[in-house]
Amino acid sequence: MSWLLWVVAAVIALYWGLPELLWHYLHIGVVATPRVAQDYICLTFDDGPGEATAAVLDVLRTHEAQATFFVVGAHAAQREGLLLRIHDEGHEVGSHGARHRSAWWLGPWGMFTQVRRARREIASRLGDGPRYFRPPWGQFNLCTAIAAARAGEQIALWSYDPGDWRPHQDPAALAKRIVQNLRPGQIYLLHDAGGSDGRLHTAKALELALPEIHQLGYHAVTLSELLRHREELSFGRRVLQAVWGLWESAFERINRIERLGDVRSVLRLGRVTYRGVEAHLKDGRVIRPGEPVGEIHFRNPQLAALGAMRALPLVDRAMRELARVIVEDPRYQGIDVFFGISVAFRGSRRFGFEVVDLEFPPMRKFIAGAYLRWVMAVYHPQGLERLTHRRAELEPKGIFITRDAILERYGSPR
Repeated sequence: MSWLLWVVAAVIALYWGLPELLWHYLHIGVVATPRVAQDYICLTFDDGPGEATAAVLDVLRTHEAQATFFVVGAHAAQREGLLLRIHDEGHEVGSHGARHRSAWWLGPWGMFTQVRRARREIASRLGDGPRYFRPPWGQFNLCTAIAAARAGEQIALWSYDPGDWRPHQDPAALAKRIVQNLRPGQIYLLHDAGGSDGRLHTAKALELALPEIHQLGYHAVTLSELLRHREELSFGRRVLQAVWGLWESAFERINRIERLGDVRSVLRLGRVTYRGVEAHLKDGRVIRPGEPVGEIHFRNPQLAALGAMRALPLVDRAMRELARVIVEDPRYQGIDVFFGISVAFRGSRRFGFEVVDLEFPPMRKFIAGAYLRWVMAVYHPQGLERLTHRRAELEPKGIFITRDAILERYGSPR
């Protein structure tokens, strides 16, 4: 009997477990987290056409935004008018299967049927089949990718889920999550059908979010347009960034460094005891080892993806959030100085920081510099090339800003 259990376990691992690992979690061979140089994002909508599709289309048209709709074949047949409107207004139509069925409950024949019938329903009405397939709930079995490939469709997942599928959503809170997580290449998972209100809260949230998205310089485009601006990273570079991201998350937890409010993807802050070398500021203040200070860390992946000029609005918002936190959070009462150590110190002056040469002991300076340059090499688009050609410019400096300077420049909360 034990051999039978082993056979069952092997079948489960091969048919469901391995595909989930490779495609859902590691994103090997699927569209999920493209690296895009320009400020393009993609809004994608699943499960329709449905109750909220018309409202979503109205909002997109008002704000001149394009999107990709992953439609269910049966729903497309029932709401042909909405399907045609999606297409006629310049949006992209992808496949979400013939019916909203999880791949976990489908055998090989069922999986192939889901993809084939959805393609037929869409092509018979639009004249051409979809380019992309998104399996319901992003769930896979061994035949999912094979069925999509045979249909000529690429599997497309997402990079951020703001949770509009949860019941009783507050449109303002949903819009805030959408804006908070802006970054070039972001693929949002949204819905235009299902739920107690038909996902009408999604349309209302977009009405609030899209003006701010445009104000920040981002453009909402179709998935095909987004991928035309994709920068390819080697597999090794993707793995390196993923591993280093895990280390940074662990570093935050160990040192109690927290992401700040609505700019949590850009700036982190912690209360620490200053262990650096004595620093002399221009106003005569001397920062000595043992003093309580606020330690600032900027989010390396997000800033590297944005580039210097495109990061400016988000850094400015981060500093305004910092001003709010140091007034409202009891942990930072009595903290008069906030500092960081950076090799990208030149841009910090724009935000009111004072750059200070820190006379580290030679070995400590070497270690600090090597660490920061390594982070630059991991995340910067030019990677090791930038490190090789601009090594002399990448020396670590201390960046300091006083509490008074933060509040004077960025204001206390209203």
